[in-house]
Amino acid sequence: MKLIVLRNKLLEALSVVDRAVGENSNLPILKCVYIRTDDNKIIFTTTNLELAITHVSSGKIIENGEVAIPLHLFNTIVKNITSERITLESKGKKLFIETDNYEAFVQTQEIKEFPIIPSIHNKNQSLQINSKTLVETIEDVIVATQYSEIRPEISGIFMGVEEYGITYAGTDSFRLAEKKIDSGIIKSTFIESVKCIIPLKTSEEVLKILHNQEEGDVSIFIDPTQILFKTQSVEIISRLIDGNFPDYQSIIPKQTQAEVIVPRQEFLSAIRLTSSFSGRGNDITLTVGENKKYIELFSSDNALGENRCKVPVHLKGERFTLVFNWKYLSDGFKIFKSDELIIGMTTPDRPVVIKNQTDPSLIYVAMPIKN
Repeated sequence: MKLIVLRNKLLEALSVVDRAVGENSNLPILKCVYIRTDDNKIIFTTTNLELAITHVSSGKIIENGEVAIPLHLFNTIVKNITSERITLESKGKKLFIETDNYEAFVQTQEIKEFPIIPSIHNKNQSLQINSKTLVETIEDVIVATQYSEIRPEISGIFMGVEEYGITYAGTDSFRLAEKKIDSGIIKSTFIESVKCIIPLKTSEEVLKILHNQEEGDVSIFIDPTQILFKTQSVEIISRLIDGNFPDYQSIIPKQTQAEVIVPRQEFLSAIRLTSSFSGRGNDITLTVGENKKYIELFSSDNALGENRCKVPVHLKGERFTLVFNWKYLSDGFKIFKSDELIIGMTTPDRPVVIKNQTDPSLIYVAMPIKN
């Protein structure tokens, strides 16, 4: 293999595939990047056996071939090279790296030891979604998702493809976030409904990669055990979590006994302020004032002291007092972008729902702390 590639193109490719490099000391090949050429394209691939990332780059290909080299070492060299053009040439078990003022060689690994990258068998069915929309959706629901060894089925984001659109949801059993995307802003060729659970780690890497990509469409392919996210230059393929996502619809309040309209930013600032005295319990108390025109947020700690803050609101229904983990409440308010939000509650021991007045596509559900 012999090729000439621009330094910035090489750095871009290595920064993308770096996210799937394995840490298994028993399999040194997982710490390598597999580089091959195909039809005037330079293809970089890494995998940790759960997730595989491929980046397609451009360059001048003089001679086709393939190599596998330690990514960390290669990345360090490229970052510190000052020349714009870099020549890569494999000879025997060495990859030579040359510029106008630098030369080195890196010992390569056996290509046959590099794992076979799985592929989606059925590529006739897929959906296309704008990358910015996908990023915003994952960001909205990932805040409620947490890794769990005991319950692996909640260690990822639920994705459901239906005729009306897509539903994404995440939960850690204490809170829940759900976002729905209307079919009008996606293109889907799925004939039947599809449900899957995308691992939390995969979702995080998709977010990081798409954040650094130019806005465009992402194609998503799904089979019973794997999911593929594909852009013009990147492919991310991952195993899916085996199991059934909780039937979370049953815990979302369908009717509420009280609804309070709160100014989002002011309420979020009040949560952060009063949380200063919440101590290790992270709990703050929300109480609707006697005139139903404000909510008082209160927290205290025997070693620190106490504080309270009032926020003007509009209440429909009866007054209430609830105790929350302030972090869970704060996370819920952060994912919305509207000026005002609705907090709907039924009874003090049941979940509350936080939603936008005008956009029902996003909801956040939080469980109060039993007082």
